[in-house]
Amino acid sequence: MRFSKTIWSKVSVSDYIRFRLKKDKSIYWPVHKNSEITHPMNIFVGINSNPGTRPGCYIQGTGGIYIGNYVMIANNIGILSANHNAYRRKEYDKHPVVIGDYSWIGMNAIILPGVTLGECTIVGAGAVVTKSFPEGYCVIAGNPAHIIKTLDKEKFIPTRFQEEFYGYIPKEKFNLFARKHLKGHKYYNKIIQQTECAHA
Repeated sequence: MRFSKTIWSKVSVSDYIRFRLKKDKSIYWPVHKNSEITHPMNIFVGINSNPGTRPGCYIQGTGGIYIGNYVMIANNIGILSANHNAYRRKEYDKHPVVIGDYSWIGMNAIILPGVTLGECTIVGAGAVVTKSFPEGYCVIAGNPAHIIKTLDKEKFIPTRFQEEFYGYIPKEKFNLFARKHLKGHKYYNKIIQQTECAHA
């Protein structure tokens, strides 16, 4: 049984077996028992990212969440892609969230609907991110979050693991997995195109 070393220390074999036995595999990455994922068919999780693996996370996919590759996500974070309408509380105002590759979300940070974070954005602990930072390569912190440091793109060394997984699924098998289990997913076409290009 192949299993990602990056999540082996965070989940048990029994968690993996339960995933394999479930008919609904829309949450294809491990999630801590004290974290909550909503509307998983609107959430894409890239290679070796695994949001919600740590306790206390709330990831609300109502409006769509796209998480890139190698994104580090700490405990007790919130990612929201919709808010209740101020005048019609039963309705949602939906705005997708995008988190770029190699970003890092610190403990207790909150990312609000409509935010786009570019590649290699570091979100400081406790930050409340209310607007986008699409250029990436920066450290943001505070409430509301603002840039406290710009990172030198030339100094950044991307980490790559020898074995790469989309959650529980080996990278080379994810296209087949998506075609079988993720039809109707918000990002289905993008997933298929991305995984086909990777094997071209």
